[in-house]
Amino acid sequence: MKALLNDFGLMGPSFEELKQRHALPSSRWVKCMGVNVHVSIEGSGPDVVMVHGFAAHLRTWDDVAAVLVKQYRVIRFDLPPFGLTGPLLDAQGEPRKLDVAFYQEFVDTLLDTLEIRKCVMIGNSFGGFLSWDQAQRHPERVRGAVLSDAVAYQQPLPFYIQLFTIKPIAWLTKHTIPGFLLRMAISDVYGDKSKIKPGVLARYLDLFMYKPNRSAVGKMVGVFTDGELGAERLPSIQCKTLIIWGSDDRWVKPAMGEQMHKDIPGSELKMYRGVGHIPMEEMPERFAQDCVAFIESLSMETVA
Repeated sequence: MKALLNDFGLMGPSFEELKQRHALPSSRWVKCMGVNVHVSIEGSGPDVVMVHGFAAHLRTWDDVAAVLVKQYRVIRFDLPPFGLTGPLLDAQGEPRKLDVAFYQEFVDTLLDTLEIRKCVMIGNSFGGFLSWDQAQRHPERVRGAVLSDAVAYQQPLPFYIQLFTIKPIAWLTKHTIPGFLLRMAISDVYGDKSKIKPGVLARYLDLFMYKPNRSAVGKMVGVFTDGELGAERLPSIQCKTLIIWGSDDRWVKPAMGEQMHKDIPGSELKMYRGVGHIPMEEMPERFAQDCVAFIESLSMETVA
């Protein structure tokens, strides 16, 4: 019975239990814009900032970060309302609506708080948007960007995100959500479902099913539906840019990656055949190698 209740989000772990399960030895909490942000900082060397996407968390980068920390200082964080950061609440204690302007200010403020003066941004999906947005608005801070299956252009919402725009469903998530629906969504972002590790699946379910997180998702989806993300700004990105895309991405189509490659001057595009929306999880070895080669090429250009 308990397992059944857990699978519908009617029971679940406390925040302390989630911390015990999913925090890293490098985890810490940093106050930013009224929320305690879960941050991980590991390694030493040039700064590399990694930003996850919708419904994900900083541990989506685990395998890639394990390689990068050998040469760089890797900074990761959970965007609100996800992971161990959770939602931002208003004065009434309800999840606050989060728009593009909020996330822009949030990333600006957090990087300033962490004293990130010069870095490489690596982002996936909505984290890819936040990475190219940071590069475009703060060329003095971002010396290079790796954009993976990044959001930029107007497009139909993926089915599993579109559900949260339906008011009765958004309301229902405050009380329950079927675990099988989340499993289907996670499977949908992989090109090869056999590559989903059991521990990774369990972590996604654990963190998303946590009531404060899922209750707030309906207040975050507006970033994809309200107004523009500003794709017309892409041609003004000045830093060197590597674009990585999964050829079987069903959430942000490969054509979007090809358009981004055309719109960002001097960018490079790598298409991973047979891979879905989150290449850093599905093909972490190749993703990490491509990131290291890209970052090292920036250092060589500086020396030259």
